[in-house]
Amino acid sequence: MLQAFRAFLKLLKLTLFHSKGTHARFTARRFRVMAVFLPILFLGQLIHWVGFLLDEIFFHGYRKVAINDPVFIVGIPRSGTTLLHRVMARDTERFTSFTLWEMLIAPSITERTFWMLIGRIDQVCGGFGRRLLVTLDRRIFRRLSAIHKMSLFDYDEDDMVLTPVFASVYLFFPFPFREELWWLIRFDEDTPHADKERIMRFYRACVQRHLYFHGPGKRFLSKNPAFSSKVDAIRRHFPDARVVCNMRSPYETIPSLLSALYVAWDMFDNDLKGDAFRDCVLELAGHWYRHPINRARDWPEDHFAFVNYDELRHDLKGTVTGLYARFGIEIGPALLEHLGKEHEKARAYNSNHQYSMEQFGLTQQLILDDFSDIFQCFGFGTERACAAEPEKRRA
Repeated sequence: MLQAFRAFLKLLKLTLFHSKGTHARFTARRFRVMAVFLPILFLGQLIHWVGFLLDEIFFHGYRKVAINDPVFIVGIPRSGTTLLHRVMARDTERFTSFTLWEMLIAPSITERTFWMLIGRIDQVCGGFGRRLLVTLDRRIFRRLSAIHKMSLFDYDEDDMVLTPVFASVYLFFPFPFREELWWLIRFDEDTPHADKERIMRFYRACVQRHLYFHGPGKRFLSKNPAFSSKVDAIRRHFPDARVVCNMRSPYETIPSLLSALYVAWDMFDNDLKGDAFRDCVLELAGHWYRHPINRARDWPEDHFAFVNYDELRHDLKGTVTGLYARFGIEIGPALLEHLGKEHEKARAYNSNHQYSMEQFGLTQQLILDDFSDIFQCFGFGTERACAAEPEKRRA
């Protein structure tokens, strides 16, 4: 806990006193945003740590929960990880995943128990609190949902559960200090061993808490593009894990990723625009593409699988059932029925997310030059361009 708050204080000091001439330089808009965000972040993490301490008193049995055969969905962002995750998460007979509200509001068992009690009281009183929360939920995530559907009640990327130890890649948006946080982008390679162990032990404890609360007999299911940089750490701390790595043509992922990250970047009015922003995202994408590819050879064949986005979209049922068979997971009738319904939805899906290569100074040749090895490795067509029109595939 002390290390976490030392990290927060360091980022706070950089933000308040050393932001001049950086991407975090203060403008009137950034000042207003950070004046709200910083107190919420500090108080939120303080409450979470109180919850973690109370867990050790009232729910210490969580430490005995075994994490058996978890499944991790990684891969380049905008490659169908959300689609695959939410389909597999519907298999509640076998899997359990973090929802957004659990990560942001209640990562501890104590907090979840408290809010579940509040929810029952609200239900008895007519459900006014629930209706208000749903309304706020829609307003808060309205802008982001056009790119990546978000809701407190949906399953989402559990990298956010690392915020209490200030090791979530999402911290790069409010704190754009490359020298302090870029190691999060290259976790396996650039993070000191002691920090890796501390962060992954915390993450493992969060998974144990989740299984304790939802049922220790379930298999844990995670979805995190950011964990593309953590495949070595996953293998070390979850030796029986299965990893699914989604892949998609760089012609499609790179412009879409730039557009998605720019929205979150702009929310904090960060001063990294134009070519500098593009080059930063290209570097991130390059590592998250290549690191899982380079590490896959070290995994047993029945513990690591690549999924092509186009195959996932056009044959959702076949792709998912194939993964289950490869990983030795029994597939039940309820999921098969759900896959039948989702299969046609995936084929017909049209996103409202609009982007183009030109708005970020990209060309087809630039992407091909930077990612020629990815095109060759997965046989992606090199003549395919990304048009300036709504995205036609699920992110």
